[in-house]
Amino acid sequence: MNDELASPSVRRALVADIICVILFATIGRASHGEALSPGGLLRTGTPFVLGLAVGWVIVVTARIPAQRWLAGLVLWASTLLVGMVVRYFTDQGVAVAFIIVAASFLALTLIGWRAVMIGIRTARRRKRQV
Repeated sequence: MNDELASPSVRRALVADIICVILFATIGRASHGEALSPGGLLRTGTPFVLGLAVGWVIVVTARIPAQRWLAGLVLWASTLLVGMVVRYFTDQGVAVAFIIVAASFLALTLIGWRAVMIGIRTARRRKRQV
């Protein structure tokens, strides 16, 4: 498993995903007028970082290329599901509206950046072929 994580492109993907989850926690706290303190961000973000970690174990174990949309889908599902389960068992709330917002934001970011990169790579390849 360490060989897969040693790749610079995989490390960049991991960092991008962590940034997406931190951004989610930060925007969520800010939109509700909650403090953006390290402790507050840690409390809000930890369930989703745990979910992201589970997803990365699945992606690496299954040898799914980290930059592909399928990796984004796996990471989105695990981040959302594990995050909500942890929030439920730690009494942080899992209102339906929150689940919808979380699902939308995490899909947009975790799958979205991969879709953009795939589009850029495809456009570059086509441009070279012309």
